Amino acid sequence: MRHILVFAKTPYAKTPYDQWLAGSGIVPVIVTAREYAEDYSHLPHVHAFDAYDTNQLVEKTALRLGREFAVEAVFARAEADVVRAAQLRELLGLPGQHTASALAFRDKVVMKDHLAGGPVDVPAYRRLDSAYTALGFIAEHGYPVVIKPVSESGSLGAAIIRDEAELDAYLASPWRGSSEIEVFVPGQMYHVDGLVAGGEVVFVHPFRYLNDCLSFRSNDWVANLPLTREDPLYDRLVKATRAVLAELPTPPRTAFHAEFWITPDDRLVFCEIASRTGGGMISAMVRHAFGIDLDKEWLYAECGLPSSLGTPEYRPAGALCIPPQNGVLEQLPTATAEQPGCVREVMFTGSVGQEFHGGVKSGLFLAGYVVDGDSEEDVAANLEHVAGWFSDNSRWRPAQSCGGTA
Repeated sequence: MRHILVFAKTPYAKTPYDQWLAGSGIVPVIVTAREYAEDYSHLPHVHAFDAYDTNQLVEKTALRLGREFAVEAVFARAEADVVRAAQLRELLGLPGQHTASALAFRDKVVMKDHLAGGPVDVPAYRRLDSAYTALGFIAEHGYPVVIKPVSESGSLGAAIIRDEAELDAYLASPWRGSSEIEVFVPGQMYHVDGLVAGGEVVFVHPFRYLNDCLSFRSNDWVANLPLTREDPLYDRLVKATRAVLAELPTPPRTAFHAEFWITPDDRLVFCEIASRTGGGMISAMVRHAFGIDLDKEWLYAECGLPSSLGTPEYRPAGALCIPPQNGVLEQLPTATAEQPGCVREVMFTGSVGQEFHGGVKSGLFLAGYVVDGDSEEDVAANLEHVAGWFSDNSRWRPAQSCGGTA
């Protein structure tokens, strides 16, 4: 029996590893967060942890399991697992992404150090190690600037600093650890998602955001919509992504999620790239729009299994992520109204009676939808329609009225 170790920081419904590997002779050994353990409990080897992202018993257990089962590969699709999986591969002598590559895709400063002066425009940046660095950078480049953790995903912890008062407020707050400061880039943000297998880019496609990645901060929805091949930005974004992958120590097998701005003066500017699939409902949207399950194909590549990737046939589809509000969820639309006919897939991450504190990061959501339509414009209209329908058919109450945390 062959084994692969999987860092599984996703619900089973999203990543049914045993189903994907059925018939291959490969058994997944699962290391997961406590909240997902029950989903995987039917599998023979499941190890769950509290405080999964920071609990170093995860690494200790993974190393023991890797040796005990003589695993042939390590798979990890979550941002929190990129570096720990790379380090484990090195310790076990396994192929795949190693630490230097993982850091280049995880640490935003290391990433930009690789790309600065290359073929893709990179905003001025600096590693932020103290208030003195921030003051010096602002003296050189002026306001506004963006300060963000070097290794978080989903815009978590990012702050736009527009003037000295906002800088003072930021500096007075608790130190957030290793961070980056860069000039603020105005414009529309796009993302490009795809897959590398056998050292080649085997799938790549650009998407635009409806609203933007920071919409969660106002508890507003964010959506993703594929660009058509006829869109004038399509080739520019694909070319820029290929250039970024060529400049970075890209592993021979990886999914990727890149983000770029198109500025008001039509410059294409790099934001960041991750060696993983996109968050939210992006993978589900790609599956509906192109018939490709990026996570499954990436797993097959890591395991050395033959790809089931065919020739993609595009069908218009988009993804919608709706963050929670502040308060206790009293009603979800499932119990109150027939959902719009354009909905193709639904995922809820919370339940009635649960207390929430608004949006946390762009990739986390209360309700996720995949929506289709006859054209890109039709899908965009349907995404807005579903967001409004959800709002009209869900109900919240203030947390304080329930007498405690639900």
